Amino acid sequence: MKIVSTTKKHDAFTLIEVVIVIVILGIVSSIGSEIIANVYKNYLLQRATYKANLKTELAAQQIANLLSYRVAGTTLAKNPDNLSDFVRVTDATKYSDENHTQLEWIGTDNDGFTASVRPPWNGFADVDASDQSKVITPGSKLSLADTIMSSLSNGQVSLSGPQYPAIFFRDSRYTDDTLGNVVNYDVTSCMGVTSGNTGCISAVGRTGDEQLDFKTPGSGVANKVISEHYKLAWSAYSICPKRRTSTGHYDLVLFYNYQPWEGERLNGTNCGSTVGSHATLITNVTVFKFAESGNTFRFKLCAQENIGGDFNVTICKEKAIIL
Repeated sequence: MKIVSTTKKHDAFTLIEVVIVIVILGIVSSIGSEIIANVYKNYLLQRATYKANLKTELAAQQIANLLSYRVAGTTLAKNPDNLSDFVRVTDATKYSDENHTQLEWIGTDNDGFTASVRPPWNGFADVDASDQSKVITPGSKLSLADTIMSSLSNGQVSLSGPQYPAIFFRDSRYTDDTLGNVVNYDVTSCMGVTSGNTGCISAVGRTGDEQLDFKTPGSGVANKVISEHYKLAWSAYSICPKRRTSTGHYDLVLFYNYQPWEGERLNGTNCGSTVGSHATLITNVTVFKFAESGNTFRFKLCAQENIGGDFNVTICKEKAIIL
């Protein structure tokens, strides 16, 4: 009699096969995790690079825009810890140290000038109709310029007071008498930026839409030189490197809405001035250097972005601004 087994055979892995599979899976998983880690690292690097590049470009462009409307000859390099220590940016022999890192200048009212198709102040003076008390500027709409300056300065400056904008004529001369005695615009001594001396700058108000009236300090000055082209300025500007104690780097702080010709000058140390409004342009800066030659102003700006841990990405931008 033949006995038939009813037990079914089942295929199965041997122990060796299971071990081999586990080893293969371990190898694959380790490779996969390394790939994922590298992808994540690359993502962090690209994100930090993008952020550093974006913030540096935005800050550099804003600085370039402000400097493109600077009044010629008014750029100073100051010691942020001693604002009475300053040199002209164009003075290459003195500007060879690392002390004068704060930039200051007077900027023209470009926002007001470009606010409409018909410029609120058109920059042209009728020299024959003007005199030592007034400047006639045909075609201007000074009432609109008044409104714009007041809005930009939060009601502090306007052509109707209480504080007035300054006027600059094309020639560098401020006064010139019949004996040939000439006084030039000089930001280092008599425009209020570095001291209380405002002997070579004039503030102006308005009568109607086409007449600018000299106000203090320029109203009592004789032999003022009036030329065909003029510019108005309602603010001085300063870019100050504020030290960051944790990293040794610094933030760039922009000061604006202060009028040296009205007796307002920056004070304090390490960008702690109580004069003027201020805003942070960019953080974690490693390099901010500037120089001026002729009508060309150049600066270099480098900023850093942290990837994680002790790893950082640094991006640099350089700009040249021709006046």
